[in-house]
Amino acid sequence: MTPSLFHRLDIRQRILLLTLIPLLLISLLLGSYFIYTRLQDTERHLTEHGELLARLMASSTEFIYLTNNNAELKKISKGTFMEQGVEDAIFLNDELKLLLRNAQFPFDPYKVTRQPLFKSEGKWFFSQPIKRTGLSVVDNPEYQNTEALEDVIGWAVVVISDAEKIAQERQIVITSCALLFVGFLITFLMARRLGKQISTPVLELTEAMQRIQAGDQHYRLGKQYSAEFSDLAEGLNKLADAVQKSLENQAIRIDLSTRKLTATLRHLEQQNEALAKARQHADDANKAKDDFLARMSHELRTPLTSVVGFARLLSQTPCTADQLQHIRIINQTAQMLMSIIDDILDFSKLQENAIALERISFNLEESIHSVLEMQAPHAHDKGLELLVNLPAKANTRVVGDPTRLTQIIANLVSNAIKFTEKGHINITLGVERINSQQSLFSIYVSDTGIGIPKDHLDQLFQAFMQADTSITRRFGGSGLGLVISKKLAELMGGKLSMHSEVNQGTQVEVSIPLRMSEQTRNLLKRAPELDRPLLYFDQDPAVAESTLHLFSSSRDNIKVTHDLDEFLALAEHYDVALVGIPVDRFSEPKVSHALASIKPKTRLICLAPCGYELPSHLTNAVATPKPARPEKLLELLAQSPTPQERTTPQPTIRRTVRVLIAEDNEYNQLLISKILNAHHMETITANNGLEAIQLAESEAPDLVLMDVHMPVMDGLEATTRIRQILPKLPIIALTANVIESEHLSLYNAGVSKVLLKPINDKQLIKHIETTVSRTQEQERDRPKHLDHLENTPAAPVLDVAKYDLKDQLVEELLRLANQLEAAVIRTDKIALRETNHQLAGLAGLYELPEVECCTADIHTIVHATPVDWPELWKLSWRLKRLLKGSDEAIVGHINERFEGTEVES
Repeated sequence: MTPSLFHRLDIRQRILLLTLIPLLLISLLLGSYFIYTRLQDTERHLTEHGELLARLMASSTEFIYLTNNNAELKKISKGTFMEQGVEDAIFLNDELKLLLRNAQFPFDPYKVTRQPLFKSEGKWFFSQPIKRTGLSVVDNPEYQNTEALEDVIGWAVVVISDAEKIAQERQIVITSCALLFVGFLITFLMARRLGKQISTPVLELTEAMQRIQAGDQHYRLGKQYSAEFSDLAEGLNKLADAVQKSLENQAIRIDLSTRKLTATLRHLEQQNEALAKARQHADDANKAKDDFLARMSHELRTPLTSVVGFARLLSQTPCTADQLQHIRIINQTAQMLMSIIDDILDFSKLQENAIALERISFNLEESIHSVLEMQAPHAHDKGLELLVNLPAKANTRVVGDPTRLTQIIANLVSNAIKFTEKGHINITLGVERINSQQSLFSIYVSDTGIGIPKDHLDQLFQAFMQADTSITRRFGGSGLGLVISKKLAELMGGKLSMHSEVNQGTQVEVSIPLRMSEQTRNLLKRAPELDRPLLYFDQDPAVAESTLHLFSSSRDNIKVTHDLDEFLALAEHYDVALVGIPVDRFSEPKVSHALASIKPKTRLICLAPCGYELPSHLTNAVATPKPARPEKLLELLAQSPTPQERTTPQPTIRRTVRVLIAEDNEYNQLLISKILNAHHMETITANNGLEAIQLAESEAPDLVLMDVHMPVMDGLEATTRIRQILPKLPIIALTANVIESEHLSLYNAGVSKVLLKPINDKQLIKHIETTVSRTQEQERDRPKHLDHLENTPAAPVLDVAKYDLKDQLVEELLRLANQLEAAVIRTDKIALRETNHQLAGLAGLYELPEVECCTADIHTIVHATPVDWPELWKLSWRLKRLLKGSDEAIVGHINERFEGTEVES
């Protein structure tokens, strides 16, 4: 017991403890010793009784064994069996064979006779040898041979159960515990009586003091006490008299002061009424301001969206260099204005508590990397390095609002870049486990910028305020970024804090508790594992240390150097070298030029700033933007091309490429075929996975574009079966699903690459050309009977010209919308899922975001339990109205997309 706990006890409790604890310890020691000795006596009595019975049986059956008188042997066995606790009396011959017994339980004669006492399964076996002593023919005992006179002719075994022993032991324990309890109870009553005699006066004196202290100044102690308690009672009464007189004098003075205070309060009430009216006017003005900001922000977005859209369309037309520069300026200023308007809208929603947070599963690490990819171009243009330090083994799959959390991180990183002229921007993630379902995630954004004076930190979290009015003129911005970030963090149950020193930099910390997702493991590998030595060069130690965090489990295989000459000397001894290209525009050319001296056998992986292009002479190098994603770096370390494969800077295709399009929707086939035909590629179409397998085997395409969700057989199973027939045929999967588990399943099935819908024309063509050119360097894995297809006319290609896209696509969308409505009326979930999948595919390929959002809502409700059919009816009606009211917009979007494709070709 700690001293603090003992001191919190009253006198009665202390007396009880001081009396009972020593008695309890002594009683436990004596009782334990008593019980132990009694238990030992019980066991000794059992063994002595058993040994005695075994000796008596052995000594009384010698003559019976010699005469083989079984009747006498049974009498002795029966008499022994009658003894208390005896379960069996066993007689064995000299070969340990059973002669006679009473019970039937099994036993091992060899184990029983090996030692006088043997215990097994709650039974005690006492064995004694039966010896033939013989008759002595020699008169002098000194000449008798003892070994010759004694001969073992059998064994007598007594089996005693320990049930009675256990019962006796139980009775001993119960009796001893009862005695201990009775003694403890008597002592407790005596100590309680003694404590009461001492504590009662103390408690009464304490109660009297508390009543006087609470204001009962007329209370006095009239009871007589003995010894010291009487003196304490008399002193307390005198003290109460003195306090009463003092309070009466104080009451008189308070009454005079109260009269003066009353007059002052009347004056204050009049002022408060005036202030309340002024405050009401201010609140009304503030609300009017908020309404005006929200209304005007919405009104400004409409023309601004048109400015951005038409600027983008204008950039796709033939323009001079000056005109393109003007368009870029328009885009930059429009995006800046859009950002300010978005801040004002978010601030207005926060002021009105109109923001509802989502609760969906997402990967926090992916969100951080996405923010860094968006902010990297701006940072690298200013010559700033972005450093990211994420815990390698932490689970970042959480449930929350990824959009708002990404907005917070983007605001903080953007601010750090804005107010930093040189140095680094460091983003660090800390994870602290709260319980089995929740963790506290802390995101630190540190910079080496201008810093903020301590007396200006508080005003940064006020709307439309910055630390210095000159900042707005110099750096721009609305002054709402930190305010919005702080309010969003608090809305998520977290907090945002800032620490800064002038000319030393600033660190902003956001701590938000998030619930762990049920998907407890990351689907992508977090950190690259190295199976070979790696040379790493970066002239900035801070950047190098940040990159090394990605290799937390295999850093022993990495040789790090910050000296360029040392790197060039060591490079020839490594197969793979990692090179950090500096963002400094003066240092970058020096490093790029020095890399040319490295021999081609060393493969170079360059971590480069955004916009960096590898020099043409570096045929043994591949570049990736920094800060690098772990999975991208892993892919480059494991799958980046060998130097021999990069001998030509541009992939070349030696003949017309034949592409098999596995897609169940005719209009999706039409779009993909038009894109590929514009780049002089032949197309073959399959409507399902089974048909794709047959065409892949019979038509021998160079590449397969595989849709994932198809009738009859889906893309996953079709890919697996094609891999068994044509293991070297490249397969590119097309999917609108961003879930990593589906991507991982596709790669495991044998897909070469996964591309997301909506399709990026340039990216699709680039992947096809790169994949096919690499495959054509090797001998195609194809049946010999298909060799004649090399020079035969091309397979039938989808005739794009006979389709009128302006009418057919809208007609198809309306047809599917009618099917969707009919499925909702029939409450047919299967038909509803299939039709909605067709609509989602068309919306994704033709980039119709309104239709795609509607199909996404339908998908969510269809897969929920139970299905909300009234809500599905509203969505189907909304979809039809959307399609009927936006024919011209859809057709214009399609024509713009295809015209752009033809121009590029």
